[in-house]
Amino acid sequence: MLKFLVIFFAIIPLASFSWGLQRHFRAPDGMPSGMRALTAASTIATLLFLYLVVTGDTAGAPAAGFIALCCASTALFWWAVRTTSHRPPQLAHSEADPDALHQAGPYAFVRHPFYLAYCLFWFGTAMAVGGIQWLVATPLIIWYFAIAKGEERRFLNTTMAASYTEYRGRTGMIVPKVHGMLRR
Repeated sequence: MLKFLVIFFAIIPLASFSWGLQRHFRAPDGMPSGMRALTAASTIATLLFLYLVVTGDTAGAPAAGFIALCCASTALFWWAVRTTSHRPPQLAHSEADPDALHQAGPYAFVRHPFYLAYCLFWFGTAMAVGGIQWLVATPLIIWYFAIAKGEERRFLNTTMAASYTEYRGRTGMIVPKVHGMLRR
């Protein structure tokens, strides 16, 4: 029963992320090659995770932690979708400069809530099954941080550079700044 719950709760954020890739993010020049590589790596990591869930022992506390992280990841993802619905962000690995600065909703706490949602999910997969999953989840999390860093540099080359610099001072990139949250 616990394995079924883990798989069920994994499907929800994965389906959400897939929907976002197809329906929310803008890709005027098609899917960038970097995004294709990230999608392939995520697919392999997902298949490994599902294999490990099905063939391994699923313990209570790690499974419960995974389910909680899936719920948090999914809620954060859809909050960010709702916040950006009027002007969706460009697809990851896009070479185009950003053309919108979102600061409401989850963006009031982190500059890259979508990446945080993905990182929470991948951290949860590694926590749930351990072992080799850490070897695939960790590089994916690092990859999201690297994408975010690249997007940060591109923001500084736009007319929004001054606003973005001020925004960076009060929010975390992917992890919220606790002192900024306490001032609210």
